[in-house]
Amino acid sequence: MDIGFKEVVIGILVLLVLLYYAVKAKYMLPEKVAAKNLETFLKANYGTALKYNDLYRFFNTATMNPNCFKAVIYEVENPKVEMYLTFEADKIAEQKDVKSMYPDGLSFHQLYLQKQEVVAAQALISDKMKPLGVCLEWSYDLVELTFDRDYSEIEIAEKEQYFIDLFSKEDTDKFGYYHCFNLKLIFKNDTDTSLMHYVEQENSVWVLKDIKLNENEVGFNEIDKDVKATIQKYLEEAQPKLVLSNYFGTVVNKSDFNRVIWVQYSEKRRTKKEIEAAKKGVYVSPINGYVVVYWNIYKKQAQHITFVPLKEHLTVAEILMVEKENLM
Repeated sequence: MDIGFKEVVIGILVLLVLLYYAVKAKYMLPEKVAAKNLETFLKANYGTALKYNDLYRFFNTATMNPNCFKAVIYEVENPKVEMYLTFEADKIAEQKDVKSMYPDGLSFHQLYLQKQEVVAAQALISDKMKPLGVCLEWSYDLVELTFDRDYSEIEIAEKEQYFIDLFSKEDTDKFGYYHCFNLKLIFKNDTDTSLMHYVEQENSVWVLKDIKLNENEVGFNEIDKDVKATIQKYLEEAQPKLVLSNYFGTVVNKSDFNRVIWVQYSEKRRTKKEIEAAKKGVYVSPINGYVVVYWNIYKKQAQHITFVPLKEHLTVAEILMVEKENLM
């Protein structure tokens, strides 16, 4: 009987599973032992300054080390100073430091010192922003700016730029944002949806780019519902053979946060038979254009809406760039 590719793959997977349990039975340290050894390492080298959480086994086919674990290490007095540590549980108790998994990476102690520097720099920037009525919260690839009262769009832009100026004076590579991150703009008025302001590094200079609606909050859901209902009504009247695709994007007017450009792909309405036929043949994208809406959040109505056919595919970002020039 011929053995096919599928059978070979299944056989390899079975062998890997058997190997995993064989190694586990003979060489794998229990998680409790790994935790005890990690505590020994931390106490011996850092006293009571550091603790850990989220300890889990980090065994994979790349390392083939059954005693490889990962944990989050944090500073007791300042929990914002936290690092991931990948270690070998059977060796950690005797180590003075832990090398990086990567050839050019920092050791654990070097990473700890760097993280202390970064958190101190972030705190300094935060202290300088407080007198301007802005509270900062730092996280991975995101900085939250919470404004203590209502400010005009011009005032907000000035405060953002001041933040960028402060940020740019630091060794920003250590912050780990890698040439781009987002500013989340949070306003005192709970009825105002928060915004996401994209920041990018151009020729080593940090620059404020487009603002968009924050899609990950409750306030956005109401806007999303209203805009899509308006688009659906427009299509039923002007383009009844079209339906909306799921892909969309937004750009907020920097001089008036109530005005938003919303673009969303459209596609031809297809029967069930046409959809099944498309699955069996060569895939052809059903996207045939997009609907652009210039939406007023405060008035909850469209100031402009139209369908734009596409002869060649454009990304949502490319479409927004075009419509931004047209409508702003």
